[in-house]
Amino acid sequence: MRRFLSLALLLLLAGCSTPGAFFGPTNGPIYLSRDSDPTLALIHVYRPASDWARQELEAPGVFLDNRRIGRLPSDSYMSLLAQPGSYKIEMRRPLFGLHWTLLADGPFDFNRIASFTLEVEPGKQYFLRYDELNLPAHHVDQTEQGDGPLRLVGESLARQEIVFTNRIQPDRDIQLTAEHERPQRSFWQRVGEALDKIGI
Repeated sequence: MRRFLSLALLLLLAGCSTPGAFFGPTNGPIYLSRDSDPTLALIHVYRPASDWARQELEAPGVFLDNRRIGRLPSDSYMSLLAQPGSYKIEMRRPLFGLHWTLLADGPFDFNRIASFTLEVEPGKQYFLRYDELNLPAHHVDQTEQGDGPLRLVGESLARQEIVFTNRIQPDRDIQLTAEHERPQRSFWQRVGEALDKIGI
């Protein structure tokens, strides 16, 4: 009975997962260039195709200010309309559909792939490239902003690669809000405070 319940729980969690490219290609429309709104920033997050990414069972999730805004399987992109300001951008790998565990934001946060803060201005377009195998080629307009496999790349490189990707979801309008604090963060803060009190 215990084995049956464990298996049922495992299947239930797997059903909540974010399927990767292994289960089928991204069928959305291909990327088409567009003008940005003069009052908003346009953020494109894309992932070039690769053999490794095509074998992925669960696609990583994209988070802005701790809010999940979508998944990013191989050969896909998403576009976000954002209010001007500063956003914390994260990529997290799901484990049976869970992007957050008790270990999140701690020293053993195995779900976290990349995390950095992006400052966006009205009327500008930003291209975030996610590729775990190949770092972006160096271009004149290349920036050094990013973390690990998630990089802010210049428009000239992005336009060469993003045209081969398919939209994974309709465009989203992101409103700037106060950063939501996750329970895991306060847990690790309390652990740190306790260790600090005893001198460790």
